[in-house]
Amino acid sequence: MMDKIERIIDMTEHPERYSQDELHKMLIEDDEGSRIYKTISEVNAALGMEKDVKMKQTSSKTASRFMQKVAAAIICICLISGIAYAAVVIMKKPSAPEKTEVVAPAAPKTESYTVADTPVSSSSSPIVKTYEDAPLSEIVSDIARVFSKQHAYRSDKAKTLRLYYRLDTRRGLEKNIEELNTFENINIEINGDTLVVD
Repeated sequence: MMDKIERIIDMTEHPERYSQDELHKMLIEDDEGSRIYKTISEVNAALGMEKDVKMKQTSSKTASRFMQKVAAAIICICLISGIAYAAVVIMKKPSAPEKTEVVAPAAPKTESYTVADTPVSSSSSPIVKTYEDAPLSEIVSDIARVFSKQHAYRSDKAKTLRLYYRLDTRRGLEKNIEELNTFENINIEINGDTLVVD
């Protein structure tokens, strides 16, 4: 980026060193080069460099070079600021809504797998929640609670899997299960009133 700015500065100071094709490609066809050239020209005009012809003749190289370096520095600062702002915006994460607890009776155990205690929700109020490095058991428990299902694990390993996930129960049980099943080492089946996790 800095090489391009220095080259454009050199082109504006010494156009005789470049062919018409090079000048045209760098200053007109290249969008970024064109913007840089326009900014340098506007800075030069704003500073009144073309007002005083005498001053330009006596110190044209020094003043012109200085002003163009100032313009290049301003352009670099703007670019870096834009990149930093974009990084901050991208890195912001939405805050998770508060978790609500509903207490209800425990689920019965089955022979082929262990059924976890799952509160059954008396009201099916939707949950929209972002989990950050949360255990799968917490996510499945919340899904089961909202959809009035039990949940069971065929292995204890599945309970301890940790993941980042955005749960939105308004999308429905099947869609949330389908999304969770896209993660590696996760397989959840809907077996009647029970969510079975492998």
